[in-house]
Amino acid sequence: MYNSQSGSYEVVNTNVCHNCGGLTIKNEELSSDKKLGIAYPMFGWLFSVISLLFIPLLFGAGALILGFLTYHDRNKIHGAILMFFAAAGLIIGSIFSFMVSGTLFI
Repeated sequence: MYNSQSGSYEVVNTNVCHNCGGLTIKNEELSSDKKLGIAYPMFGWLFSVISLLFIPLLFGAGALILGFLTYHDRNKIHGAILMFFAAAGLIIGSIFSFMVSGTLFI
C-alpha cells in the first residue's frame, strides 16, 4: 500500500512476499524469557529437598538435571539458582547420609 504523505510503500500483509507475491511462513520464536510451564522447576525443588534426606545421589542428580532444563527452557536465573541448591543438597545430603548410616545411598 502506498503512503502518500511519506512517499513510501507500507507492508500490509507480512505473510506475502513483496517481490513475487507468494505466501511466506511467519517464523515466530519464543522470547529469551521463555515461559513453558512449571513442571521442571517444581520437580527440581522437590527433588532438591528430598535429596537432603533420602538417596541424595539419585534425587540430587535429578534436581541438578531439572535445574539445567529450567535454565535452558524457562528462565536462566531461576535455573541457575535451582542448580546451585541442587548441588548443595546433593553434597549436604551425601555427607549427612554418610554420617548417619556409613553409606552414600540412604
